[in-house]
Amino acid sequence: MSGREKAAIAAAAALALALALARGTGAGRRTRGPGAEGTVPQWKAVEVARPVNEADAAVLGRPLALALDGDDLFVADAQDSAIKVFSRDGRFRRAFGRKGQGPGELAFPSGVSVAGEGIVVADKLNSRIQIFDRSGRPRSAFPTRFLPDRVYALAADALLVTSNPSGRRKGEPLLHIFDRSGGLRWEGLEARSSGDPTYDAFLNMIVVAPAGGGDFFVIYRSGERMVLRFAATGDRLGKIAVDERHRSRPLDLPTKGGKKRLMGFCWAAASDRGLLYLAAPAPVDGGRDLGPGREISVVDGSGKLRAVIELGRAVHRFIVDGARIYAIDEDGEIRLFEVVR
Repeated sequence: MSGREKAAIAAAAALALALALARGTGAGRRTRGPGAEGTVPQWKAVEVARPVNEADAAVLGRPLALALDGDDLFVADAQDSAIKVFSRDGRFRRAFGRKGQGPGELAFPSGVSVAGEGIVVADKLNSRIQIFDRSGRPRSAFPTRFLPDRVYALAADALLVTSNPSGRRKGEPLLHIFDRSGGLRWEGLEARSSGDPTYDAFLNMIVVAPAGGGDFFVIYRSGERMVLRFAATGDRLGKIAVDERHRSRPLDLPTKGGKKRLMGFCWAAASDRGLLYLAAPAPVDGGRDLGPGREISVVDGSGKLRAVIELGRAVHRFIVDGARIYAIDEDGEIRLFEVVR
């Protein structure tokens, strides 16, 4: 048996022991808030050891988006202009894409999603959406009149693309739904404007979480404690007021009119099996700014806080599949967590 195989067996045994201890002792079951109404269970997250990936291509330069499909975990690496593919346990498999403007080439890929057998990529600085097959061969592409930020496959022939407002005109849409050929079906959620570009940049930061069945959630990173729900057609289905026990963090922004306060509400989000997972921001740089945190609120469809998950380290973005959380940490590394309820 090789040294690597022995290490993998030891890591698996350590994880099994940690999970058993957490279940047996009720570890992580703290409460928050006064009285019975304020009691919130805390679910423990145990980090899962990952294989050692020795290939240079496995190193992530600036990972911006994750997508999970079957046994493949896709990561959009903007710095390397590539999509990197790992197994569910974090083992590097392959990479495709390279820097350029031609078919199959990428410039700052910022989003990735899976649509059937196609891998859809937001090719940001080339202002286009590209679709690859599972092996990484380019199949099709279509241009966008904006810099695409994230992309999500909502249904068989519906792609949601997000954008950041340029500030050049009022009412720019942040959401765009295309068919796979690039036909624009709908645009909406106009950018909010206060007249101060710095403040507006923060004011219009959004997070999207696919909700299944073609629906999707939109959450503003700061401001209102609301989650908006849309259908794949772009129709707004409603909004959810989030439990006050989900932590918000104040941020005072220097603007041309003096300091303006924003309440940091959600740094990243995911949806799984009818539950929303909202990562609360945390103070950084001595409290002068907000960044990724270690705490995730688990919210049901009515907005009620059902549990809080504390991770071992801060994460920038994540996806949830059952009891497993796949995340990118503050150092740009893949992290895997097993949640114990």
